[in-house]
Amino acid sequence: MRVHFLPAGRYWLLLLMLALTLPLQANTRLSVAWGHWPPFSYINAQGTLDGLDVSLTRQILAQAGLSPRFRNLPWARALHLIEQQQLDLAMGALDTPERRAFARFSAPYRRSTFVLLSSDPIPGQREPWQDVQSLQGLCQQSQLRLGKLRGTRPTQLMASCPALKQASEYNSDDRLIDLLLARRLDGIIVEWQYARYRLQQLGADGFIHCQLLLHHQPVSLMFANSAIDDDTLARVDAAIANLPPASGNPTPPTCRLDNPAADTPPGPIANRG
Repeated sequence: MRVHFLPAGRYWLLLLMLALTLPLQANTRLSVAWGHWPPFSYINAQGTLDGLDVSLTRQILAQAGLSPRFRNLPWARALHLIEQQQLDLAMGALDTPERRAFARFSAPYRRSTFVLLSSDPIPGQREPWQDVQSLQGLCQQSQLRLGKLRGTRPTQLMASCPALKQASEYNSDDRLIDLLLARRLDGIIVEWQYARYRLQQLGADGFIHCQLLLHHQPVSLMFANSAIDDDTLARVDAAIANLPPASGNPTPPTCRLDNPAADTPPGPIANRG
């Protein structure tokens, strides 16, 4: 029997033609950024990655036929890598026109709740909140010492409410909570689920009160443009639609002041989310 060998050039040409006739397969394993942000993402007592965002993302991606490869990255670094198309996915992101230049967004899969918290007054001293009986009264206050996370504007009220607009900025929520407990601030604007987690961790949740529910902020999965196609994004959105209604939306706290605008869209959030 005679064996015929193809010239090397024709062999590689045939392989290339065969590859071009095969259907393109979408990448099913995505790089996903996470940072220490309990209860959304953190390392648990067993030493494994855990948290609300982590669990929901795993569930959503699995139902969409995808799988995550988690990378521990600061939020600003994750945004930069997605913009450079060097990271596939970030969790808990705010859908903005600026980010749509380099990213695609899923339907919202949970919401973040921003609140204005205060602490118990020092015994024998005047309660700084005793004269505040309404949202309008709060906005007219000039003596309250308020703080918020640097670079954030979690509610439209920031523009029209002088007391909120003039809140001092700090680099971390942990710093805000420490200053509130030390009574060096009269109130702080924070994400409720993280604040509750941290206060319970410190055993201080019984000393804190909610003065105002500022806003419920829907958040999405943010994909680099190159990471996902239309069909895959549709599967992701279908998986989100099948989530239990309250899976990512714990009950917000009971707050003293009423805010009818809590569900209106906020201004841009420049830091986390």
